[in-house]
Amino acid sequence: MADASGIGFVSQSLQNLLRSVITDAGPFVGTQIDLRSPKELRLAGVQQAVVSLWLYRASRVEDLVNAPPVRIPPNRLVQRPLPLNLTYLVTPLAKDTLTEQRLLGLAMQAMHDNALLGADFLVPQLVDSGTRTLSVHLEPHSLEELTRIWHALQEPYELSAAYVVQYVPIVSHRDVIDGAPVLVKTDRYAAIGAVS
Repeated sequence: MADASGIGFVSQSLQNLLRSVITDAGPFVGTQIDLRSPKELRLAGVQQAVVSLWLYRASRVEDLVNAPPVRIPPNRLVQRPLPLNLTYLVTPLAKDTLTEQRLLGLAMQAMHDNALLGADFLVPQLVDSGTRTLSVHLEPHSLEELTRIWHALQEPYELSAAYVVQYVPIVSHRDVIDGAPVLVKTDRYAAIGAVS
Protein backbone atom coordinates (compact mmCIF):
# COMPACT_ATOMS: atom_id res chain seq x y z
CA MET A 1 0.00 0.00 0.00
CA ALA A 2 1.22 3.44 -0.89
CA ASP A 3 0.75 6.68 0.98
CA ALA A 4 -0.89 9.72 -0.61
CA SER A 5 1.99 9.94 -3.10
CA GLY A 6 0.81 6.62 -4.55
CA ILE A 7 -1.35 8.38 -7.14
CA GLY A 8 1.72 10.08 -8.61
CA PHE A 9 3.71 6.85 -8.40
CA VAL A 10 1.06 5.06 -10.47
CA SER A 11 1.21 7.83 -13.10
CA GLN A 12 5.00 7.53 -13.23
CA SER A 13 4.74 3.74 -13.59
CA LEU A 14 2.39 4.04 -16.58
CA GLN A 15 4.72 6.66 -18.01
CA ASN A 16 7.62 4.18 -17.64
CA LEU A 17 5.67 1.57 -19.60
CA LEU A 18 4.83 3.92 -22.47
CA ARG A 19 8.36 5.32 -22.57
CA SER A 20 9.78 1.81 -22.96
CA VAL A 21 7.59 1.17 -26.01
CA ILE A 22 7.37 4.63 -27.64
CA THR A 23 10.18 6.92 -26.42
CA ASP A 24 13.00 4.37 -26.17
CA ALA A 25 12.16 1.98 -29.04
CA GLY A 26 10.19 1.56 -32.23
CA PRO A 27 9.45 3.95 -35.09
CA PHE A 28 8.81 7.00 -32.88
CA VAL A 29 11.99 7.04 -30.76
CA GLY A 30 12.23 10.27 -28.80
CA THR A 31 8.48 10.91 -28.62
CA GLN A 32 7.79 12.16 -25.10
CA ILE A 33 5.15 10.79 -22.72
CA ASP A 34 3.78 13.75 -20.77
CA LEU A 35 1.47 13.74 -17.73
CA ARG A 36 -0.14 17.08 -18.63
CA SER A 37 -3.53 17.36 -20.33
CA PRO A 38 -3.65 17.92 -24.10
CA LYS A 39 -4.80 21.49 -23.46
CA GLU A 40 -1.84 22.21 -21.16
CA LEU A 41 0.54 20.81 -23.78
CA ARG A 42 -0.90 23.07 -26.47
CA LEU A 43 -0.76 26.12 -24.19
CA ALA A 44 2.88 25.29 -23.40
CA GLY A 45 3.60 25.41 -27.13
CA VAL A 46 4.83 21.81 -27.45
CA GLN A 47 5.58 21.37 -31.17
CA GLN A 48 7.01 17.84 -31.46
CA ALA A 49 4.95 14.64 -31.31
CA VAL A 50 3.93 13.79 -27.75
CA VAL A 51 1.58 11.38 -25.99
CA SER A 52 -0.50 12.89 -23.20
CA LEU A 53 -1.10 10.48 -20.30
CA TRP A 54 -3.51 12.62 -18.30
CA LEU A 55 -5.12 11.52 -15.03
CA TYR A 56 -8.60 12.98 -15.28
CA ARG A 57 -10.50 11.08 -12.61
CA ALA A 58 -9.79 9.44 -9.26
CA SER A 59 -12.76 7.59 -7.80
CA ARG A 60 -13.41 5.38 -4.78
CA VAL A 61 -13.99 1.67 -5.23
CA GLU A 62 -17.45 1.64 -3.67
CA ASP A 63 -17.44 -2.11 -2.98
CA LEU A 64 -14.45 -1.75 -0.63
CA VAL A 65 -15.32 1.47 1.21
CA ASN A 66 -17.08 -0.18 4.13
CA ALA A 67 -14.56 -2.93 4.72
CA PRO A 68 -13.96 -3.41 8.44
CA PRO A 69 -10.68 -2.41 10.07
CA VAL A 70 -7.92 -5.01 10.26
CA ARG A 71 -7.41 -6.55 13.70
CA ILE A 72 -3.79 -6.92 14.76
CA PRO A 73 -3.28 -9.27 17.70
CA PRO A 74 -3.75 -8.93 20.54
CA ASN A 75 -6.26 -6.06 20.43
CA ARG A 76 -5.25 -3.34 17.93
CA LEU A 77 -7.32 -2.06 14.99
CA VAL A 78 -5.85 -0.53 11.82
CA GLN A 79 -8.09 1.43 9.44
CA ARG A 80 -8.52 -0.04 5.94
CA PRO A 81 -6.82 1.85 3.07
CA LEU A 82 -8.69 4.24 0.79
CA PRO A 83 -9.47 2.15 -2.33
CA LEU A 84 -9.12 4.15 -5.56
CA ASN A 85 -9.56 3.65 -9.29
CA LEU A 86 -7.50 6.04 -11.42
CA THR A 87 -8.72 6.89 -14.93
CA TYR A 88 -6.33 8.23 -17.57
CA LEU A 89 -6.90 9.73 -20.99
CA VAL A 90 -4.22 8.71 -23.51
CA THR A 91 -4.05 11.26 -26.33
CA PRO A 92 -1.38 11.36 -29.05
CA LEU A 93 -0.59 14.83 -30.41
CA ALA A 94 1.34 15.11 -33.67
CA LYS A 95 1.46 17.19 -36.83
CA ASP A 96 -0.35 14.57 -38.91
CA THR A 97 -3.28 12.25 -38.27
CA LEU A 98 -1.50 9.07 -39.32
CA THR A 99 1.26 9.61 -36.74
CA GLU A 100 -1.37 10.20 -34.05
CA GLN A 101 -3.13 6.95 -34.99
CA ARG A 102 0.12 4.97 -34.91
CA LEU A 103 1.13 6.45 -31.56
CA LEU A 104 -2.27 5.61 -30.07
CA GLY A 105 -1.97 2.08 -31.48
CA LEU A 106 1.43 1.62 -29.81
CA ALA A 107 0.13 2.96 -26.49
CA MET A 108 -2.96 0.73 -26.60
CA GLN A 109 -0.87 -2.31 -27.55
CA ALA A 110 1.49 -1.66 -24.62
CA MET A 111 -1.40 -1.29 -22.15
CA HIS A 112 -3.07 -4.45 -23.49
CA ASP A 113 0.15 -6.48 -23.35
CA ASN A 114 0.79 -5.28 -19.78
CA ALA A 115 -2.73 -5.46 -18.33
CA LEU A 116 -1.01 -6.56 -15.12
CA LEU A 117 1.76 -4.00 -14.90
CA GLY A 118 4.66 -5.70 -13.13
CA ALA A 119 7.70 -4.60 -11.17
CA ASP A 120 9.68 -3.96 -14.38
CA PHE A 121 7.76 -0.71 -14.82
CA LEU A 122 6.66 0.16 -11.27
CA VAL A 123 8.57 2.96 -9.60
CA PRO A 124 10.66 1.75 -6.63
CA GLN A 125 8.44 3.53 -4.09
CA LEU A 126 5.44 1.40 -5.13
CA VAL A 127 7.45 -1.82 -4.99
CA ASP A 128 8.83 -0.84 -1.57
CA SER A 129 5.27 -0.21 -0.32
CA GLY A 130 4.30 -3.78 -1.18
CA THR A 131 2.62 -3.23 -4.56
CA ARG A 132 3.61 -6.04 -6.91
CA THR A 133 1.30 -5.37 -9.87
CA LEU A 134 -1.22 -2.82 -11.12
CA SER A 135 -4.32 -3.84 -13.06
CA VAL A 136 -4.73 -1.69 -16.19
CA HIS A 137 -7.62 -1.97 -18.64
CA LEU A 138 -9.34 -0.06 -21.41
CA GLU A 139 -12.34 1.90 -20.16
CA PRO A 140 -15.07 1.65 -22.81
CA HIS A 141 -16.44 5.19 -23.11
CA SER A 142 -19.16 6.11 -25.55
CA LEU A 143 -18.51 8.97 -27.94
CA GLU A 144 -20.82 11.08 -25.77
CA GLU A 145 -18.74 10.44 -22.64
CA LEU A 146 -15.50 11.24 -24.45
CA THR A 147 -17.08 14.38 -25.88
CA ARG A 148 -17.96 15.51 -22.34
CA ILE A 149 -14.35 15.11 -21.27
CA TRP A 150 -13.15 17.20 -24.20
CA HIS A 151 -15.88 19.77 -23.58
CA ALA A 152 -14.64 20.11 -19.99
CA LEU A 153 -11.18 20.84 -21.42
CA GLN A 154 -12.77 23.40 -23.74
CA GLU A 155 -10.97 21.72 -26.62
CA PRO A 156 -12.23 20.06 -29.81
CA TYR A 157 -12.47 16.28 -29.70
CA GLU A 158 -9.18 14.45 -30.31
CA LEU A 159 -8.42 10.81 -30.97
CA SER A 160 -7.95 9.28 -27.50
CA ALA A 161 -8.55 6.25 -25.30
CA ALA A 162 -9.37 6.01 -21.59
CA TYR A 163 -7.66 3.51 -19.26
CA VAL A 164 -8.42 2.58 -15.66
CA VAL A 165 -5.89 1.44 -13.08
CA GLN A 166 -7.99 -0.58 -10.67
CA TYR A 167 -7.72 -0.63 -6.92
CA VAL A 168 -4.86 1.57 -5.85
CA PRO A 169 -4.86 1.34 -2.03
CA ILE A 170 -3.86 4.55 -0.24
CA VAL A 171 -2.88 3.76 3.34
CA SER A 172 -4.76 5.50 6.15
CA HIS A 173 -2.82 7.69 8.58
CA ARG A 174 -5.39 7.37 11.32
CA ASP A 175 -3.84 6.21 14.54
CA VAL A 176 -3.92 2.54 15.36
CA ILE A 177 -6.57 2.18 18.03
CA ASP A 178 -7.08 -0.33 20.77
CA GLY A 179 -10.00 -2.60 20.04
CA ALA A 180 -12.02 -4.20 22.75
CA PRO A 181 -10.72 -7.71 23.33
CA VAL A 182 -13.04 -10.69 23.11
CA LEU A 183 -13.69 -11.52 26.76
CA VAL A 184 -15.96 -14.51 26.51
CA LYS A 185 -16.35 -16.99 23.71
CA THR A 186 -19.41 -19.17 23.84
CA ASP A 187 -20.10 -22.07 21.51
CA ARG A 188 -23.70 -23.11 21.28
CA TYR A 189 -24.92 -26.19 19.54
CA ALA A 190 -28.41 -27.52 19.13
CA ALA A 191 -29.88 -30.53 17.42
CA ILE A 192 -31.86 -29.88 14.30
CA GLY A 193 -35.29 -31.38 14.59
CA ALA A 194 -36.45 -34.03 12.16
CA VAL A 195 -38.16 -32.72 9.07
CA SER A 196 -41.26 -34.61 8.03
